[in-house]
Amino acid sequence: MTELSLSIDGPTASGKTTLATALARELGLAFLDTGLTYRSLAFALDHEPIETLAADLGALLIHRPEVYARHSEEDPWQRHVILFRGQDITDRIFHTSLDRNLKAVAQNTACRQAILALHRSIAEKHGNIVAVGRDVATSLLTEATLHIYLTASDSVRVERRRAQYRNMPDRSIRVGPATERDLENRDAIRAMPNSLEVDSTYLPAAAVLKAALRELGKYTA
Repeated sequence: MTELSLSIDGPTASGKTTLATALARELGLAFLDTGLTYRSLAFALDHEPIETLAADLGALLIHRPEVYARHSEEDPWQRHVILFRGQDITDRIFHTSLDRNLKAVAQNTACRQAILALHRSIAEKHGNIVAVGRDVATSLLTEATLHIYLTASDSVRVERRRAQYRNMPDRSIRVGPATERDLENRDAIRAMPNSLEVDSTYLPAAAVLKAALRELGKYTA
């Protein structure tokens, strides 16, 4: 069977995880949220110097997404397991205190390269996968069956994140405008022949999923 892979890029709170989860359930795919690895390293940075993390990431961190059964109703946050030095830190990586560390990880070239290598090993292991984050189309799943770029207005993205974490006061709700990096990714994905751009500002999640499946059908028929 031909492997099926999808990349989903876009700015924060544009609907990437919602769409990725829906596609994983619909198609029976593994779901990789690349941002969770970055947040995991932000947590680890309180315990190890960044040089150690970058040099030995494969031994220190295990990011284990699971494969969805078709039409699964399982919660995606329960499907990801992240271990640091053998301890489950999955529920400890969202605290607002880690935001500064997250920036340091994202700006460190060696860390980014180590994270990309880890994500590539995950993608190779699962084959049939939907990966979500930033730079997924241009770095991780460059040969994906379909590349999707999601966007939404700044105000809608802010409200989505607030609603998502309304009952979780320790989680970061910071959402800024699309960055230069976001726009560069958008332009790169627009240039790909097998790509889809969706503005989800006024669309319900079901409509975004329908658009993605309709476009995907062009490449899997």
